[in-house]
Amino acid sequence: MDSTKRTDGGTAAPVAPELRLDYRQLFVGTPQPMWIFDTETLAFLDVNDVAIRHYGYSRDEFLGMTIKAIRPSDGVPRLLAHLPKTRSEPTTTTTRWRHRKQDGSVIDVEITSLRVRFAGRPARLVMVNDVTERNEAQARNRYHAFLLGAITDAVVATDDAFVITSWNAAAERIYGWTADEVLGRPATEFIPSELSGIARSEMLRGLTETGRLSADAIQRHKNGDPIHVEIRAVALVDESGDKLGYVSVNRDITERIRAQDTIRGLLNAGVAAQEEERTRIARELHDDTGQALSAMIVGLKTMSETTTVEELRGRAADLRRLASRALDQIQRIARGLRPASLDAMGLETALEHLAIEVSHAFGIRVDVHCDAVGQRLSPAHEIALYRIAQESLTNVGRHAAAETASLVVQRDAGRVRLIVEDDGRGFEPSVETSGRFGLQGMRERVALLGGSITVESAPGKGTAVSVSLPVEAR
Repeated sequence: MDSTKRTDGGTAAPVAPELRLDYRQLFVGTPQPMWIFDTETLAFLDVNDVAIRHYGYSRDEFLGMTIKAIRPSDGVPRLLAHLPKTRSEPTTTTTRWRHRKQDGSVIDVEITSLRVRFAGRPARLVMVNDVTERNEAQARNRYHAFLLGAITDAVVATDDAFVITSWNAAAERIYGWTADEVLGRPATEFIPSELSGIARSEMLRGLTETGRLSADAIQRHKNGDPIHVEIRAVALVDESGDKLGYVSVNRDITERIRAQDTIRGLLNAGVAAQEEERTRIARELHDDTGQALSAMIVGLKTMSETTTVEELRGRAADLRRLASRALDQIQRIARGLRPASLDAMGLETALEHLAIEVSHAFGIRVDVHCDAVGQRLSPAHEIALYRIAQESLTNVGRHAAAETASLVVQRDAGRVRLIVEDDGRGFEPSVETSGRFGLQGMRERVALLGGSITVESAPGKGTAVSVSLPVEAR
């Protein structure tokens, strides 16, 4: 075998005799597949036993093939395009290819080839490094890194002493600590849980004994803010069952807990509002309608004792007035529960009827101005605006000692506004409480529809309640 080396732009010259090597000794001693192929015919000229075992072909099969036979079909065009360069390539080159074994499996290889002469013909001595497992491991690592980076839950890995060994991007976002800050440090320094010592020790004991943990806890962000987390942890063990460490997947459920608290608060407020409404109705039925009916019972009893027709007629007239008064009160209560005019004729007409009732009940003048309300609003919007106007005008009649009040509704492309103003005594906003004058119920109605409410008042200056709700065209 004669070796060659480059001396100028592509010209090959014989190497010095001292650089010649016995390729047979190299074939026998190397743990890697090796062969020699003819650079003109591409035929295998020699092959070592390691290559025979690794590729699954016999020696006779190898020596009866060309190097194209061990390439997948889609790799042959690249090989044919590459071969003309081999004559001008440096003495030693390293390239990456894909090879096909005798059983049809495809492997990734790194080829290191040396330009030689074999039996007087130009050839290349090839050494093969199978990198399939390495590439697969790298691909798995890239895939795992991608998953850890894409997952929205904090994934924290520790050794068996709970020293952090892995900390993904979601953990950085949820807890505020970077991976560089926490790796190699105890997990309890960076994700403390608000648990008593007994509860924490019980939780850790359960994890170490059973290898599993499922719990909810309150932990802390780097800035000190509390974080509600749902913890799912498992122990990692090797093939022999020895414990290597732990992996914990922590889900931030802070917003869920806040939403649940908000829902519970709204439900409690709704129940309280219902009870308040029931109390009001019961009081009105007792104080007004109940008294009228009691008077009618007394009148009926006295009628039975009446001896003259004239007196009987007078008693009957009194009873008719009492019955009419009771009917009016019942109708007023029914309208307060659900105004028929709101369903039948819309918000503007319902507000006009409301203004008339308030004027009659409290002796104040109420002016209504509905500016281009246009199409009907959603039922939720109409009942909310009506109830807020009703509560505001009732407050004016009962507490403001006002002479006049105004009720204005305005609508543009995306919002509807309600303004209720009076010229009454007003109050000091700094001492106004959320439950005063039914304002808490108003705020809850507005909040459910994504709107806003403001209350402006001053002693002797009257009060203005302004509500703004987002609406969509119907």
